[in-house]
Amino acid sequence: MTHPIFTSKKSVSVYFGLWALIAGAHFAVFYFFYDFSLEISLADTLIFNLLFCVIGITLWYIVRYSIPDKNNVWSVVFNHIAYIALTMVLWIGVPYTLLNMLFGGFKPYSNFLPLSIPYRLLAGILYYITIGMVYYLYIYYVNLEEKVKTESRLRELLKETELNMLKSQINPHFLFNSLNSISSLTITNPGKAREMVIKLSDFLRYSVSTNTTRFTTLDQELANIKRYLEIEKVRFGEKLQFFFEIEGDCSRYKVPLMLLQPLFENAIKHGVYESTEQVAIGMKCRKVPGYLEISIENDFDPDAHPRKGTGLGLKNIRERLRLLYKNDKLLKTFAEGTKFSVILTLPDTPISDSKE
Repeated sequence: MTHPIFTSKKSVSVYFGLWALIAGAHFAVFYFFYDFSLEISLADTLIFNLLFCVIGITLWYIVRYSIPDKNNVWSVVFNHIAYIALTMVLWIGVPYTLLNMLFGGFKPYSNFLPLSIPYRLLAGILYYITIGMVYYLYIYYVNLEEKVKTESRLRELLKETELNMLKSQINPHFLFNSLNSISSLTITNPGKAREMVIKLSDFLRYSVSTNTTRFTTLDQELANIKRYLEIEKVRFGEKLQFFFEIEGDCSRYKVPLMLLQPLFENAIKHGVYESTEQVAIGMKCRKVPGYLEISIENDFDPDAHPRKGTGLGLKNIRERLRLLYKNDKLLKTFAEGTKFSVILTLPDTPISDSKE
């Protein structure tokens, strides 16, 4: 840990500036109140204050290696008592000897010098305690700041871990379904199986190549959604229809990576699977003040027996939105007649204006 006095030019200026003020007050008392000569006043001021100024700098090393805790309180107290005793011996003994040598022949000052020792001792102890407390506060501040930074990094790592776990729960589900479909198509329609393998490869390449990214443009996300739907269309043919209505420059805004795919997966699972009729899945995006409003709508048969599921899709999306935006009210679902709708309301940060 860097010595607090020498962390910056400002701290150096503050420390020596405070000692300059103390020395100024010391000189004024000796020169104007006690009416000592200029030489005596300057000598007494400089010797005593310069010495403790140096002692104050060295005190940091005692404080730095005497951090109190429940196991070493008495050891810390003993260290400080010993260092205070040594400090007082040096602070009184050295100047006393020097000043006696220089001005011992001047009776008023030589008589004053021993009488001033108790007051100097009291001032020295006060200086020691004040400087020591400042050092301890500095250590506390640095440790607290480091703790806050560490906790922030841990929260960020935890968030990344949670997001990666949520993404990993989504991708295998679709992958398993696709592989099962390819397995069936290799027997009934090898050409379509080959087509599906190519599209699946492109889809997975997108997912893997952006594995460390939280956000992507809506345009890139839609390109991957179209790959997904084309894979499913190989399986369902004309039974599955889809369309997109993207207003203005919505496509250049950021959205969470792989956020929309499970919504389309749910639309197919609960719409196309359950219906004997043609099912349309549509997505619309429009910009409202401060947000992108993305709606995904699909036909479904309200009388059909619902397929069982884990419910991970919508749950994961809500959880990802909470982690990314600190808001768990950005996703809403509606069922009306034969239409099921999901509405996402995302902050409308353009790709060029936000950080990933």
